[in-house]
Amino acid sequence: MTEPREPQYDVALSFAAEDRAYVQSVAQILRDSRIRIFYDEYEQVALWGKDLYTHLDDIYRTKSRYCVLFISKHYATKVWTNHERRSAQARAIRENVEYILPARFDDTAVDGLPDTIAYLDISEMSPKKFAKLVKEKVGPRYSGPGFPTTIDRLWSAMGAEGADKSEKRRIYRIAYSFYDALRYMAPDERRVVAGIFAFGCDAELPKGVHISLDLISRMLGMEKESIVQHLAKIRTLDIKAELRESQIAIKHGELAPDDKDIMLSYWCRSSPWDDDSTEIAMRSIHCAADHFCTNHGVSVVVNLDFSRLSKSAIGLSARGESPTQ
Repeated sequence: MTEPREPQYDVALSFAAEDRAYVQSVAQILRDSRIRIFYDEYEQVALWGKDLYTHLDDIYRTKSRYCVLFISKHYATKVWTNHERRSAQARAIRENVEYILPARFDDTAVDGLPDTIAYLDISEMSPKKFAKLVKEKVGPRYSGPGFPTTIDRLWSAMGAEGADKSEKRRIYRIAYSFYDALRYMAPDERRVVAGIFAFGCDAELPKGVHISLDLISRMLGMEKESIVQHLAKIRTLDIKAELRESQIAIKHGELAPDDKDIMLSYWCRSSPWDDDSTEIAMRSIHCAADHFCTNHGVSVVVNLDFSRLSKSAIGLSARGESPTQ
């Protein structure tokens, strides 16, 4: 069976009935955090009448992004846990991916589970702490592409929280125009723009944001030539990129023969008289991504999720919710 592009579950939980009390606490925390989990008690209606042997094989082999095995002396002896484990192992072997996440109550050996797979010792770990680690492994849940109707976090970042309506509308218009430009870019083009605005130096604003080509290449994991090519392709989308000699190397006389600086700016054609368009674009990236780690933050922008320009989205995120749910 071909695996769906978007798994039905973020995590499938495989455990012995004797360990249910612990696993149930973990499942409750994960569900409250909007992590999509397969936990049998939450699926009673869906499982009713199914051929469980076939259905559970499908769940643990193809329907989840990760599978947590709660290993214990009870787990190793159960027929159904061994069936679930074999299905999960078949997936891991077939795709050669990081899929099985072992969590051990004790050091019981489990057939077919290599000793080289890293595990978590949960013998003295609380369900709350373990659930937190699972959430970190899964990563943030994104809302769909979209731009909020209220951008109070961006207004605050621009020092315009107490400004009049016309000033707020101006900032909104420029920020939305930048978002609209991103919509016409390919994902890797968005990644480059987001990375430069997120990690670049703003000392030369309003002229632009600059960063070492070598540094952004390392941070994004992209070849320098590819970054330059992507920037050249989006010139018609009001993104201006300049490649110049490294200013730090020139100032300090350092040896940097292969390094260049990228200067990036945004020009809003609907507001050509405004000289802070680049700053608004940069602050928009910061507000959209600032609640995530480096990789996830850039991915939020690539996903065109600008919901966090609104304070209400941060409140939802703190409760583990998505603005679209």
